[in-house]
Amino acid sequence: MLMTTPRLLILRLFNVTFGRIGPINRAFRKALVRGLIQSKKPGERYVASSRFFDPREL
Repeated sequence: MLMTTPRLLILRLFNVTFGRIGPINRAFRKALVRGLIQSKKPGERYVASSRFFDPREL
């Protein structure tokens, strides 16, 4: 899911208003975790990546 400008504005608005209320904030976080992380299959959760450094770059 890409963070577009309207989504970012909605998230910011939520954080300023209802996000400050503890139980609502926790419920929202749990819903995001369930929807974005736990709903995926185990192989789809992580993207393989690697970085290689040359000693001269350090």
